[in-house]
Amino acid sequence: MDSKIDYVDKVYLYSSGMSSELVERSKVVLNEHGVNPNDIVIIESPEGVPQGSIMITIWPHYLSVAKVKRVREGSIYAPQLFNIDI
Repeated sequence: MDSKIDYVDKVYLYSSGMSSELVERSKVVLNEHGVNPNDIVIIESPEGVPQGSIMITIWPHYLSVAKVKRVREGSIYAPQLFNIDI
């Protein structure tokens, strides 16, 4: 799948405990999908992400792209939009 990521302001990259090498590789892949590296905010936990933002979770073999629909009392509801192989 060769999808461009449509976002406004920042993209939140949830490292989910992955290695720094995988985080760096993920940033390169996101750039290939239209994300400016200066717009990437790396987070260690899925907290404090604004409603309407794009949040991307790093998994060992792919990136899960989701849009934050609702934030309430520390919980985030972010339906998955698509995956990107890395």
